[in-house]
Amino acid sequence: MIGVVGFKGWAIRAPAGLATIAVLLCLSLLTALYAVMDRADTAVATARDMAAHDLGILYDSARDQSAAFSSTSFIGYSVGRYYGFASAFAQISPNPERAAALLRTAFAGGDAPQPGASSALAPYMAVHDRFHASFVDMIGASVFDDLYLIDRLGRVVYSLRKDGAFGLDLNDARARDTPLGQAFREIMARLQQVDDPNQVLVVTRPQALDGATTPDHPDGVGMLVARPVVRHGAVEGVVAFRLPLATVDRRLGALARPLARRGIGFALIDAGGRPADAPAAARGLAPSGIYPVPGTPWEFQVLASRWALSGWLGWWTWCLALASVTGGAWGWRQARRSCAGLAAETDTPHAAPAPLAAIMPASPPEAVPSQGAPPPPVPAESSPPPVPVSALGPAPGGVAEREPANDLDANEEFRRCIVDVMTLALDFWHHAKRKGKIELAEESGLWRVYMDRSSLQTRTLDKYLLVETLPRNPRWRDVVRTAEFVLRHCPDAGAEREGVREALGRLKQHLRHAERI
Repeated sequence: MIGVVGFKGWAIRAPAGLATIAVLLCLSLLTALYAVMDRADTAVATARDMAAHDLGILYDSARDQSAAFSSTSFIGYSVGRYYGFASAFAQISPNPERAAALLRTAFAGGDAPQPGASSALAPYMAVHDRFHASFVDMIGASVFDDLYLIDRLGRVVYSLRKDGAFGLDLNDARARDTPLGQAFREIMARLQQVDDPNQVLVVTRPQALDGATTPDHPDGVGMLVARPVVRHGAVEGVVAFRLPLATVDRRLGALARPLARRGIGFALIDAGGRPADAPAAARGLAPSGIYPVPGTPWEFQVLASRWALSGWLGWWTWCLALASVTGGAWGWRQARRSCAGLAAETDTPHAAPAPLAAIMPASPPEAVPSQGAPPPPVPAESSPPPVPVSALGPAPGGVAEREPANDLDANEEFRRCIVDVMTLALDFWHHAKRKGKIELAEESGLWRVYMDRSSLQTRTLDKYLLVETLPRNPRWRDVVRTAEFVLRHCPDAGAEREGVREALGRLKQHLRHAERI
């Protein structure tokens, strides 16, 4: 009997001891997790400061070099309206489109003219031979890889690499929304607001530039640094320098190389709010925040592997978690066994007590109670039967209220789906039609176009390109109609069309689930 009692006491005390051990393990696990998070956050913050510093230096270098180059005499002479590329371009043909076509044919092979060029190009070739070699040397010693000379009328009269922007009229509807066209219009607008044109500077965020063979290739993505060309107090035109993304990748790669073993990488954010390029060294790393470069329009993303950053703390945390799970499971099993043993002991039938007549002597014959004897006790009144619980109604708070229906407009996945449909449809429209968002708004009739000073803007449509700027109650019908309009008027087949259709299907599935369509 002593052994049984001792065993039962151990069975009751054992789960309590295991609970104490489990609590200690959980506290140790939480402490280790906090240490891992703190160590990773510290490493990410250090990498963020280093990247912001290096990108700031690169921005200052690009800004200073563009200011020095644009103020040189040969830049001013080369774009001059009387003796530079602008004048030579006008002499090719009275029709600017024909002049641009002749130039593209003559320079089809790159920056060297093809033999047998038209005689109408003779004045332009003379100016080209005079300035081209100097531009090659100047760009070769800088952080840029190309430059564009734009006359006062918005025509790209010179390009170092003779890419797709060469000869374009940036005021034309087909080129107005290109990165070069937007930079030109922004400079011309700022010139109306400042007294000193030399202070005007436009630096774009990473995006697919004109003439890129594939927009997702690093060679086709870059930033533009544009300034007005001022000669003798007069604005002769605009010079735009191209800063390739490969230059930024090399700078960030050199910074990330010693941090790669620790699980750190970087990626510059493009104009659409997405990583402009995923370097090979950063693949397999998770995004860990988007940060601005102070004093610049650029933003970058820190890519990190928190497991790699945690080091030995990560393994220690994993061991603690495994021990906590194992100890909790074993303690639960022991508690179940002890509870089952106690329940079996309670349910064991005991011997029925002997009847009272068997152990008590027979009572004498009933005697007449004496006059002074107390009256027999009155039996207690039986208590009323218990009232059923169901008759009392539900206890306060006992019945769960029906949860309100989810608000579709506040659904993060639904809002992101709207942005995906608009961005994919706009990209497909741009690549299939070579038109921008202003033409899409005008031709579809679904979005308003505003005149902001000297340029057209699509303020409402722009809000649907980012989740952060999406209205609280988005006009999803206009989004669906815009995607259907693009699919209807862009017959080109390919991955972009399928991407628009898939995103539109996901959006309609959300709407069907919410019984809106």
